[in-house]
Amino acid sequence: MKTLETEFGPRLVKLCGGKPGIRAGLTCEVKALTGSEPVMDFIASTNQVDRYNEVINQDGWQMDNFLANPVVPDCHDYSSVSKILGRDILPKDQQVQGGKLGARILFATDNPMGSLAFKLAQGGFLKSMSVGFIPLTWTNGAGADAPDRTYTKSELLEKSLVVIPANPGATIGNQIKSVLSAGERRDLADWLKQFCSEPSPSASNAPAPGIPGAALLNLARMLRG
Repeated sequence: MKTLETEFGPRLVKLCGGKPGIRAGLTCEVKALTGSEPVMDFIASTNQVDRYNEVINQDGWQMDNFLANPVVPDCHDYSSVSKILGRDILPKDQQVQGGKLGARILFATDNPMGSLAFKLAQGGFLKSMSVGFIPLTWTNGAGADAPDRTYTKSELLEKSLVVIPANPGATIGNQIKSVLSAGERRDLADWLKQFCSEPSPSASNAPAPGIPGAALLNLARMLRG
């Protein structure tokens, strides 16, 4: 079998802990749970052919490393504890059901971004997750009607919520305004601005693409406006 480097080339990215792997976006069905805690279920349908014409076998997930520290970061960015939006509290035996990989996220509402993520999910604006994983075994497709690749066994390393794209525009700003009060928007704007003057990390330890400082500053101004 080919190595990851020869098989996937530029698609490889540095995942949690520095290991090379792949990210895959998930279109999710979001369900609110009854109760007072900020908990929501994300049911990710992942056994469909994705935009890379690939399939992930849901019965092939190895998730012991993920479950040992099931934090849910903002857009694959684990450069700081401030990036933690919550944690996945779904038991191991419920992670995969009916051919779907799910997540039950307890949002970190003491973190302003975690509180924002929860309210965006409640409002129906946050419907995307992305997983980072290491392919362990796979088969390549044969024939025009077959997927190009099927991952038969994969090590799950992370589940991220995709909250704000790298280039936030007026649409996402309006979504944020619609779910936060004026006081909450001011608090979030002040919290975001503290990161705008931080130097960028070096290329050797740069996190996954998130929100650049200029975009954070624009978003903070939008929230203040």
